[in-house]
Amino acid sequence: MAPQISGIIDKKLFGLYLSDHLAGATAGQGRIERMARDFTDTPFHAELAALATQIREEREYLRGLVGDFGLPRRTPRRVAAWVAERAGRLKLNGRVVSRSPMTLVLESEVMRSAVMGKLGLWQTLQDLSGDLGLDGARFDGLATTAREQIATLDRVHEYARRRSFYTNQGS
Repeated sequence: MAPQISGIIDKKLFGLYLSDHLAGATAGQGRIERMARDFTDTPFHAELAALATQIREEREYLRGLVGDFGLPRRTPRRVAAWVAERAGRLKLNGRVVSRSPMTLVLESEVMRSAVMGKLGLWQTLQDLSGDLGLDGARFDGLATTAREQIATLDRVHEYARRRSFYTNQGS
């Protein structure tokens, strides 16, 4: 049985909410895939690659929910998020062709914030699941995964910040 939005939920607001999260997921997916590609020289490459796979799958699940509910796909929001993610890569960090040592610090901070937002999405959907005809346990599981992703990004951030601002790059 397909999920349905009950009459007590404002479909327009709910659609905007999911659309905003889908836009954020689009930007987050691009960023984490880039991190997995760019930071192969760190001890976290495998974990970043696993995060990229999880985030891609979660984005597809969210995209499917938007479709299952018959909500409009707000392409301009996704395009704006995609453009913003690309623009966010242009940092004035004193490097033109090489990666700055602080890049991993900044990238992990951005992704931690994004995953915190996604955690809020899963919590909200869990709260609304009964009125949406969805299994709340699925969102509990997704929330647990988000917390694990945050823990991974916390470890990446710790690794990066301990190395990024020293002249010998390894202190």
